[in-house]
Amino acid sequence: MATFQYKAYTAQGTVNIGTISADGLDAAIDALYGAGLTPFETHRLSDSGSGRAHDASSGSNARQSIWRREFGKSDRLSLKELASFTTELATLVNSGLTLDAAFRVVAGAGASPRTVRLANGLLKDVMAGLQLSEAMARRPDIFPSDYRAILAAGEAGGATGQVLTQIAELLARRIEIRNKILTALVYPAVLVLMSMVSVIVIIFVLIPSIAPIFVDADLPLPGILGRLSELQENWPIVLSMLAVGALAAALIWSRARRNDKVMRGLDRAKRMMPVVGKLVDAREAGRFARALGTLLVARVPLMSAMRTASALVTNRHLNELYEHAIERIPEGTPLHRAFEHAGLLPPASLRMIAVGEESGRLGPMLLQVAGAIEADLQRNIERMVGLLTPLLTLAIGGSIGALIMHVMSAVLSINDLAFR
Repeated sequence: MATFQYKAYTAQGTVNIGTISADGLDAAIDALYGAGLTPFETHRLSDSGSGRAHDASSGSNARQSIWRREFGKSDRLSLKELASFTTELATLVNSGLTLDAAFRVVAGAGASPRTVRLANGLLKDVMAGLQLSEAMARRPDIFPSDYRAILAAGEAGGATGQVLTQIAELLARRIEIRNKILTALVYPAVLVLMSMVSVIVIIFVLIPSIAPIFVDADLPLPGILGRLSELQENWPIVLSMLAVGALAAALIWSRARRNDKVMRGLDRAKRMMPVVGKLVDAREAGRFARALGTLLVARVPLMSAMRTASALVTNRHLNELYEHAIERIPEGTPLHRAFEHAGLLPPASLRMIAVGEESGRLGPMLLQVAGAIEADLQRNIERMVGLLTPLLTLAIGGSIGALIMHVMSAVLSINDLAFR
């Protein structure tokens, strides 16, 4: 039995300092949670009935356990974990619990170590006087920028729980779209991998077996096999050149990302591409409409909501167009009129927005618009991925078939060499 000193938050938000006896660090923390406390600092003091040497050893093990518990694993959450965390937090807040009580429940028994650390960290910041969005802003690697921006606007409108629910639904849709895309890409990925394996076998196994026959006859390898033979002989140089090229490209891209003018030009070029441009427009339109609808449902003022929603448009070129359209709103222009000639939202969406403005239900209507745009975007992505599979099959099959034909031609020409 060991003795631990702890610092923990009480249910009233005050800090309680004391000691507790338990079999181990985890048992001590669980006991504190069971007593209605939320520990944020726990360390071992001594072991009862043991000598100093054992105390030092146990203290070292305790410090190692604390280190492993706090820093041994990354605190980053996957998209699925973040959605689960947000859903649970939204449910607790909407049920009437305060944020500190909700975090204590989230960090309770059964939670993963990363979730416990995250909930305790947010609780500590909130108890120190920060808004929830400000506490999350200290963890940008966990909470995306649109997550924090929507939550901040919702807090300003006094609708934290409602906004958290909308964010949880948004994350759930992203997970659904991502899973469908990943599922559709499994077969093309396997196809590409197997083709690469086939080429490697031909280069490093088959060609070295055939090449000596042509070398002895003072003849070059026919067709593309000669190129592949040079690649097999000089593969370290080729790999070095590829590595240098990749490093140079990474450096150029890193510098370009810091140049706003260059990135704006790239974003403009993306929008001008025949197929990709429509997907970019739809993605940004869906994100803008969902964020704006979520904020309006949470009773955030229109202009504040529109500024927040437009800030979530990541394409710099489109962001400027959204800003120009928003500037017409204070002049008295209805929302659907402001976006009518900008080409940012589909015509059907503009008609739905007009109906929402006339009926006084602009927020819910924008959420329906976002759902329709996202559904159409998902169908287009699935269609493109579905088309990618047969195109890759034809391209890779034709390439591998042509390569095998060259190999077979070289093998059959060995008989001609025997009669020379």
